[in-house]
Amino acid sequence: MVAALHPVSLDRRLVEVTLALLADEGLGALSLRRIARRAGVSHGAPLRHFHGLADLLSAVAARGFALLSEAIEKSGAQLPPGAGPVARLRAAGRAYVETAIANPDLFALMFRPGDLDLTHPDYQRESSAAFEQVVRHVRAAQDAGWQTGRDTRLLAGCVWSGVHGLATLWAQGAFTGPIPGASLEDALSTTLELVLDTKQGDDR
Repeated sequence: MVAALHPVSLDRRLVEVTLALLADEGLGALSLRRIARRAGVSHGAPLRHFHGLADLLSAVAARGFALLSEAIEKSGAQLPPGAGPVARLRAAGRAYVETAIANPDLFALMFRPGDLDLTHPDYQRESSAAFEQVVRHVRAAQDAGWQTGRDTRLLAGCVWSGVHGLATLWAQGAFTGPIPGASLEDALSTTLELVLDTKQGDDR
């Protein structure tokens, strides 16, 4: 006997539809009416599952942070055996930038507090988890002798701001405007070397 397939719940479907609409048409296309039309439901249907557009967008942003956390988690698997904590921190920074550039509109939404409900439980959980990943990588690097005199959470915030800045500028096309010959690889390698204050070949 073949088990019946469970239909996707409407709230999850609306999140998926919003992600697709965001990728296809950008932030300007996001309205409850457009999302409902694309999902094939009545205009009022989203309000049976979300308090409003900000509530729905917060669930979508939470999905973005989960995607980011997954990319950071996987980044260490691409390193050679024996790679140390600083190399893993560098790999995490690379994963952050690459994920942001691959999903520019989702990335932009994740950091637009005016469009979100910052009290949304999924948003709070996933955004916090993503930052705590960075904190753990930074603490491990400090335990290996890197920047031992710095406050761990402050240092994590500064590492985050460095890679976030590159990701934002590159995704918006602002980086290559004044530096037309720059490649993403060169920009990323240079940023990570400067942010981590260590030579590129260091594999501690």
